Amino acid sequence: MKKALAAALLALGGCVSAEAGEISWTGFHLGLNGGYGWARGGVTVLPGDPLTQSVSFGQPVVPAVSASLNAGGVLGGGQVGYDWQFAGRGVVGVEADIAAASLKSSSSVPTILLGTQPATFDVSRNIDWFGTVRGRVGFLAAPDLLVFATGGFAYGRVSESASVSLPPGASNSIGNFGYAFACGPFYGLGACFAGSSSRIATGWTAGIGGEKRFTQNLSLKVEYLHVDLGSGSYPVVGSLYAGAPFAPSFLNARSSATIDLVRAGLNYNF
Repeated sequence: MKKALAAALLALGGCVSAEAGEISWTGFHLGLNGGYGWARGGVTVLPGDPLTQSVSFGQPVVPAVSASLNAGGVLGGGQVGYDWQFAGRGVVGVEADIAAASLKSSSSVPTILLGTQPATFDVSRNIDWFGTVRGRVGFLAAPDLLVFATGGFAYGRVSESASVSLPPGASNSIGNFGYAFACGPFYGLGACFAGSSSRIATGWTAGIGGEKRFTQNLSLKVEYLHVDLGSGSYPVVGSLYAGAPFAPSFLNARSSATIDLVRAGLNYNF
């Protein structure tokens, strides 16, 4: 990704504007952007209540288990900002952007229930939009070419689901002192544990880039950003006997999500 960004910056630098000596970088800008992103992260489930924390056949009834989630996809949106040119070649500014994305991923890993019974941990995630509010600081490598570093606040919607299931045709149950879960076709139930979450995640972002002015009003930028959307948690609740007076067992799911992206943007500078 960084090699692609370096190549794009060299290409921008090779274009010389006839109006370069007349360009001012102070002012508002508004534009559109598009590119490609790679989302990474994972989900871990841990025993949550006394039943899932207990031991069966010398092993936890429900052990901790983790799955990785990786996805790539296109993204696109818009940005608005303001820059100040100072000391001849220095430029500082602020910029906010928001983008739609299609970063969907899923994973399935083996685990066990009741110490011995094979089961499957399934997870899925979708990041369908995100945005940033950043400062940026740079210098003019030429009157019409800005090279900059940027960083600040990031946010986005992260939707996830997690479940623990037995193989097709298998059934099992466990209950003790007001806690219970049951699963499998014998009980008319599917996943032993299932849960989902849709949250507005927040975190930070940092990156580098370059912007080329072709006229006083039009410019093209390319940039690389690392976006960290932080971590979240949600319950993954156990299935119950139909009509049973037991409180549900549950697992605790913990997740994290990051995005690395390369994109280009076209700005109109006022």
